[in-house]
Amino acid sequence: MQLEQAKLAHEIRVLELKAQQTQLGEDPGHDGVTPSKLRGEGNLALQTKRFGDTMRHVLPKMPAESAELPQFFETVEKLYVMYAVPEVVQAKLLIPLLTAQAKSLVNSMSIEEMGKYDELKQFLLAEYKLTPCGYNARFESATKTADETYTLFAARLRNLLTYYLDSRSVSDYKTLTELLLSDLLKGSLPQGILNYVLTQEGEGCILLPRWFRSPTSMPITGPRWSVKRQRREKRPK
Repeated sequence: MQLEQAKLAHEIRVLELKAQQTQLGEDPGHDGVTPSKLRGEGNLALQTKRFGDTMRHVLPKMPAESAELPQFFETVEKLYVMYAVPEVVQAKLLIPLLTAQAKSLVNSMSIEEMGKYDELKQFLLAEYKLTPCGYNARFESATKTADETYTLFAARLRNLLTYYLDSRSVSDYKTLTELLLSDLLKGSLPQGILNYVLTQEGEGCILLPRWFRSPTSMPITGPRWSVKRQRREKRPK
């Protein structure tokens, strides 16, 4: 009889402790920090596991076609916002979604860089040559595939053009006009000047019409480039 009473008292005590733990996990303290956080809920490994389990069947896999990468990242970022995924675990959730080739590429990054979503994203875009020039080249060379409807082809063209304009920070009609003129003018430049412009351009965008409105701002004038070209051509090979 005494043994049964002791077992019952022990069970009651266990239930009381569990109830206290549950209450402590829900009620915040005076500083707004819950005891559950103090027990390690904010730990990186626990956060990664928690959101990894939540997002496992929600996040899309990285597409094999590199041209679809911008849309892939856009979808991932919208889901991160929708599910309130902390910035500290975003890169860690992204890595399992990558293709085998992409995973091998990111191995060249440092651990610190690989842990930052924005740096990981920009690294992959650069590795797959998804730069402004790349977007423009893909848009201009795009052709309809045999298994693609004209509606889907038009949507793909629209996406490629949108990616290009976004990469050039086009936000208004004036900037769009400047960009279109710049692209057309670049096609008419001598190769030497064009190479210089592309080198100076880098990740940004040089709006050539502004140079032609102010000739003194041109980085290389025609005569200067011609002299340099003649010197190079005279060099013994």
